[in-house]
Amino acid sequence: MAHSVYILDCAKDDYREIRKYVTHKFSVEVWRSSELKFKEVLKEIGEFPLAGIVPDETIKLGLQGIRQRLVGQTRVIYEVDVQGVYVYMFVSTRRDFLTMLTDRMLKSE
Repeated sequence: MAHSVYILDCAKDDYREIRKYVTHKFSVEVWRSSELKFKEVLKEIGEFPLAGIVPDETIKLGLQGIRQRLVGQTRVIYEVDVQGVYVYMFVSTRRDFLTMLTDRMLKSE
């Protein structure tokens, strides 16, 4: 049974940043190819949400239920819930995940 995938507004902002960066740094064609990969992974997350790996950083923080999948150099961070799958972040593997997570948590307060 496929789960519904919900992308939170903050993750949508991350996605827009990635789109802007890729189109500016590379090209619209490269972005279109990347976008297809994101859509494919989001579909897979809905079908097989537990197939993602648990990020080491969330284990250290004691966070439960957080998983990730990779799309190129981008981590798709999500949580599996009985109601569905919630995508929290799209974060580059080059960025410090803990710093970005802390910033996100502080921003939401």
